[in-house]
Amino acid sequence: MPCQSGMGCPSGPSMRRALRILLAVVGLLLLAAVLLFAWGYHNARARPVIVEQRIELAGAKQPVRVALISDTHYGWPDMRTGRLNAIVSQVNAQKPDLILLAGDYMGGKWLDWPRSWLEEALPPLAALKAPLGVYAVPGNHDEPLWTPRVMARQIAPVLLARRGVQAGPLWIQGFDSSAHINEPTAMIRATKPGPALLLMHEPEQLLWTDEKPRPGQLALAGHTHGGQVLLPFIGPARNLIGDPLHCRRGLCKMN
Repeated sequence: MPCQSGMGCPSGPSMRRALRILLAVVGLLLLAAVLLFAWGYHNARARPVIVEQRIELAGAKQPVRVALISDTHYGWPDMRTGRLNAIVSQVNAQKPDLILLAGDYMGGKWLDWPRSWLEEALPPLAALKAPLGVYAVPGNHDEPLWTPRVMARQIAPVLLARRGVQAGPLWIQGFDSSAHINEPTAMIRATKPGPALLLMHEPEQLLWTDEKPRPGQLALAGHTHGGQVLLPFIGPARNLIGDPLHCRRGLCKMN
């Protein structure tokens, strides 16, 4: 119904003022989005922070220095070969006895153009060096048929999807990603008695089984990206749109 005089129609100055307010709000929202993207990109490109944990495993007779790497997500714009080589050098400088990789070597990024390939993502990891070996498991972004074939072309890392290996005093039991096959009960039962590391991509796998790890067993995982996007006063953004993270980062008790 057209507005007629005397029926409370907004005046020209009122409409212009409302339009200016609307444009100001839209401009502030766009500025906030740009600043958030810039801050996220800065964090994504920052030098990784090495976090150390000292953990005692029942039955362990000697100390083992283990480096855990996860979610390198090779691809443009934040993880190209130069940066991945720098991370490999950073890890090697710690002189670990054992290096474990917890999956997601490929990007899965909207902005990855030109497209990155697994044949580019894995070769830098072959430079990782540790006397007890370098072992890996797949993540949900790692294609289950092609990843083992490409990784087998290089000496390291050795893929441990659904199998285990003795690495010095520790048994390493490799899980597959739950995106490929979900069998945490079988993997825990397949783990040899004694000090052992359960290497997996998704830590939630421990919530999907009634089989509890035995004394001397420690699970190592990735996938959470430390919460990915952390909002002030709120925490991980995914808590607003999905199930809260049971373990964001660090040492957690899951099972």
